[in-house]
Amino acid sequence: MAGRTHIERQVVPTLAGAESSDDVALYLELFETATRDVVPVHFLAAYGHSFRQHIENPVWVVQSLISNAVKEGEGARDLSETANECERKDIQADLAVHVEDEARHCRMYVQMIDTVFPGALPTKIRDEIERQFPPARFARAPKSPTSDYKILDHLIQINLGEVRTRIHQKLLEPVLYAYAPTEKRPLLCRTLCAIADDECCHIKYTASRIGALAREVGKQRCQELFSRRVKDFEAYTQTELGRQKEGLFGTKLVRDR
Repeated sequence: MAGRTHIERQVVPTLAGAESSDDVALYLELFETATRDVVPVHFLAAYGHSFRQHIENPVWVVQSLISNAVKEGEGARDLSETANECERKDIQADLAVHVEDEARHCRMYVQMIDTVFPGALPTKIRDEIERQFPPARFARAPKSPTSDYKILDHLIQINLGEVRTRIHQKLLEPVLYAYAPTEKRPLLCRTLCAIADDECCHIKYTASRIGALAREVGKQRCQELFSRRVKDFEAYTQTELGRQKEGLFGTKLVRDR
């Protein structure tokens, strides 16, 4: 029951309009089962409480936006690799759109710093971030094709990351709005809404693809994979949090790749 409660609260709202799909319903079942014993830390109230301990420090908020920009850029590169390994043109097309969304988002996060905290980003830091930006467009490149099972594995990991990203965004949105100059709030609102819409689309398409591929590779086999990846992702998250020096949400200005 705990798994269902968390899934209904944290995942189902991102799937608005897609809940009735049989493929999405199967995805939700897989996710619910996977989180019965391992509840992701970012699903818990303590995660939000820790976040809110830092929001009165504007420097920390700027650092968070920088971290988001870098992570989105890294995501675009990883997705590009997966897309180029995928033989299924329909899934490759979804991944290509996702690549370009992430590449656009990393630039939008830097722009949000200028919107919310005009003049706060030093030129040296900006240059360092922009050097890490991925190409804005997806570039097809010859790669050895991989199996549908491996693509399913990639999609599960992508989906888990997107769900956590959306939770982070929901925590950050009211903070940015509170800090933004009054005249900048309409622009900020449009930017945040655009990113949120994209992230929900990412969760929807990966959910649908996971459900469809699960039928092909076998539900039990997919459940074992999904449950394993939830455990792996939770271990990664806990390790990442353990490296932070300032509670759950300490950040670095620019992450090493």
